[in-house]
Amino acid sequence: MGSSGGNKETVVSRRRLLKAGVWFAFFNSVFVFLIALKYFVLIPDSVWSDHAVYTGAYILTHFVFISFLPIFFVYLPVTILMRSNRASLICASVVMSLFLIVFALDAYIFSLYRFHINSYVLEQVFAPGSTQVFEFTIAQYFMVGGVLTALVLVEVLLFKLAFRLANRIPNNVIYTLIVVFGSLICLVQCKHAWGCAKNDRQLILLDRYFPACVSLNANSLLSAVGVEVEPTSIVVDYHGKQYLYPKSALNNTKSGKNLIVIAFDAWRASTMDSLCSPNIYAFSKRSSRFLRHYSGSNGTRTGVFSMFYGLPGVYWPDFCEQSISPVLFSTMKDKGYDVRLFPSASMLNPPLDKCVFSMFPEQCGSAPGINAWQRDVNVVNAFLQFLNGRGGDNAPFFSFLFFDSLHSMIKPEDYTGPFQPSWDCAHYERLGKDVDPTEFLNLYKNMVYYLDSLVGKVLTEVEAKGLLDSTVIVFTGDHSQEFDDCHHAFWGHNGNYSAAQMQVPMVYFNAKDTIVSDKWTSHYDLVPTLMNDLFGTTNNPSDYSIGVSLFDTTAHRDFLLVDSYIGVGMIDSMGTITNVYYDGDYSITDHNLDDQFDAPFNRALFDRAETQIKQFWK
Repeated sequence: MGSSGGNKETVVSRRRLLKAGVWFAFFNSVFVFLIALKYFVLIPDSVWSDHAVYTGAYILTHFVFISFLPIFFVYLPVTILMRSNRASLICASVVMSLFLIVFALDAYIFSLYRFHINSYVLEQVFAPGSTQVFEFTIAQYFMVGGVLTALVLVEVLLFKLAFRLANRIPNNVIYTLIVVFGSLICLVQCKHAWGCAKNDRQLILLDRYFPACVSLNANSLLSAVGVEVEPTSIVVDYHGKQYLYPKSALNNTKSGKNLIVIAFDAWRASTMDSLCSPNIYAFSKRSSRFLRHYSGSNGTRTGVFSMFYGLPGVYWPDFCEQSISPVLFSTMKDKGYDVRLFPSASMLNPPLDKCVFSMFPEQCGSAPGINAWQRDVNVVNAFLQFLNGRGGDNAPFFSFLFFDSLHSMIKPEDYTGPFQPSWDCAHYERLGKDVDPTEFLNLYKNMVYYLDSLVGKVLTEVEAKGLLDSTVIVFTGDHSQEFDDCHHAFWGHNGNYSAAQMQVPMVYFNAKDTIVSDKWTSHYDLVPTLMNDLFGTTNNPSDYSIGVSLFDTTAHRDFLLVDSYIGVGMIDSMGTITNVYYDGDYSITDHNLDDQFDAPFNRALFDRAETQIKQFWK
């Protein structure tokens, strides 16, 4: 159907274009394998040593297979319909370039957080305020643009090469490759099915390392033919419920104290000290400090949820849908509190305005400013303006100051900071396994120091106005921030339930208590403490929270229920972490995140965690 003009042809045979597509995919599998190194290096050594042949075959078949996905779903229909060399060239080059970019992004996300691109990631990318969730420098944007341009040019050249080779390499070569890879895929899937039947955690959890991975589970069939099958999954069904919250009417005996909650997004407990945060640390000497305090989550959404509800974050979807507000805020409304929110970044993403602050959606927009440090300055200015505008007989107030500089880590102009050597900005592209965290951590500490200087102005003004005796002040974070503390290449948050991502400062000032406690406390405990301090609530905290008062000396916590975007977790008193994923899978690690493949699933602990989860179900 066409001439022999090579890449000058306009209309050519579909056979040649389809063969070109096959070779184009094989060529790109090299790029796929190079990107996939970010997955390979994270696979535990024990998996390689115990299942080296299986793991190698699994990797080979899986990543060659996904190299063909753009060909199957886009190139193939375009080629069949149009039979145009030019259309196929453009389609193959653009689609494969976009595929590799998305694949590289997934590999990068997984290397930091151990989950793949999912609905939560897409929600943050496309929801309002996404530019505040992901802040990059101009140089980083130019770098990405240059890489994408270069990649498209390389893909154009690769397709032209594949097109030339399409008629030169015998069809038998393609058929042989298809048979070999097809057979290998069958063997790998059979091995995986047997691993599922025997609950081989190494084989089962290997699936979580790779994107677009749907492996064979034949437990029902094997059980039917007499093979003894061990259960490999947990039934997880926490959404779509109705709630009784609070369980009974609250008996509040007083009101009148103001409340100021000052929170840093991604605040490490270790930086609440005299070096990184001198102003807050000095103020903490007049306050109560809780040295082993954990958030309820490793992410902002349910970290803030646990802070103001005192409930597990698994309630988030249902509470949003049913418009259930925290009892803390409902009580404030009944008592006539003047509620003022001062968020740096928009609370539309994550959508805190739909749940935690649904009573005050008009106050959930971001502060003015392009970068987080500019917005943080304006948070302080707005709060001070609010204080200065209050009269002497005003109603009690609640203010939430939520700072974002630790999340973006973009420094103000002409600001260096005392901790050196330091990166000039967060070079996310450099992060990975065996990276020295010193300069990145120093950048983070410099931003803590910067925020502390802003908070110092707040504390000075509050004290100058004589408000300390009538105000409760809380300092904390929504979650912590890891710098490869556990040496498993975790950076940031949302990735695990280790202390590096869960432990946050908790400084509680109420003009009376000045204790220093190393007992295990949680964000779940903040609401019971506030309800007692602000309103004299006499109900048992279990009427409205799964926590207890921070000052309850009789309470003893021997495990902590936590959650993330992809599941829930239980941290026991020995530091063992059990992850239960929403897809029913589970994994177990020690406190340093070393996998415990042979550890049995603690059903009794899971039942206790589910008792807490179900505590407010109708």
